[in-house]
Amino acid sequence: MSELDVSLPTGQGVATYPPGATFGPRAMREYEFVWIIEGDAEYRWGNEVVAAPAGAVVLCRPGATDFFQWDRARRTRHAYFHFQVLSVPEDWPPSSQWPLVRVPPEDDILRPLFRHLLTWRGREDERQCRLTVAQLLTVFVSGNLAAGSVGREAWPDAVERACAYLYRALEDDPAQPLPLPQLAQVACVTPEHLCRLFKSALGHSPAETVRLARLDRAAGLLVRSNYAVGEISALCGFASPFHFSRLFKRAFGRSPTDVRRAVRAGETPPLPRLLHQFPSSIGQFRS
Repeated sequence: MSELDVSLPTGQGVATYPPGATFGPRAMREYEFVWIIEGDAEYRWGNEVVAAPAGAVVLCRPGATDFFQWDRARRTRHAYFHFQVLSVPEDWPPSSQWPLVRVPPEDDILRPLFRHLLTWRGREDERQCRLTVAQLLTVFVSGNLAAGSVGREAWPDAVERACAYLYRALEDDPAQPLPLPQLAQVACVTPEHLCRLFKSALGHSPAETVRLARLDRAAGLLVRSNYAVGEISALCGFASPFHFSRLFKRAFGRSPTDVRRAVRAGETPPLPRLLHQFPSSIGQFRS
């Protein structure tokens, strides 16, 4: 009897959209889990259209063109990761009968598993990571949702405060300036001390962290929305499209246009630069 076998996650991250944004259509070539953290969405897979309210988990699967209509009245935020299903147990229903959306109860295991995978990807061995993906898929397909939780590492209090503030500020207004004195005031330390703490905990200065956080947000919009590059540059707080493109290429190795073209041709999206450096923010995802 065959067993469930899945690949390691490939592209993964967190994306935020202004009201009324869309994503797609795209030709699905691999599987993707999408967790709707904030806002309500509508998901179309082929001729099927399903509601995906806040808290829902969507399973995008190969074999059709899909499309997301994000919340028209408020911003939408979601987490996602791509993967391949290499084999499934013989007693499973065919993938065409798997649900597209699950709306879990308050004490579910789907979203804690999702949070765990996003937070710890790259810090665990490959076997544990694949087992987490396999368990998430098993729970989703079977509908047997159970409670669970995960812990995480802690940073120095000043870094925790500064990063939590940084993340919330970019969620509220991605284009707003976040100068070092402002972050230091929130962190309750001097700017010089905050720089030392950031370098020790994250490997980046506060300014570099803010810039990479903006670039990660921009990369999510680039590969998961229909906004033009110039619009993404403005939405994420860059001085100009030229400045944005130069910084993006430095961070991800390719220009925004090249990355978007490659992803639409079926390549895996680039990994966020700061995904594993924001456990506090990922830990604050609400069900």
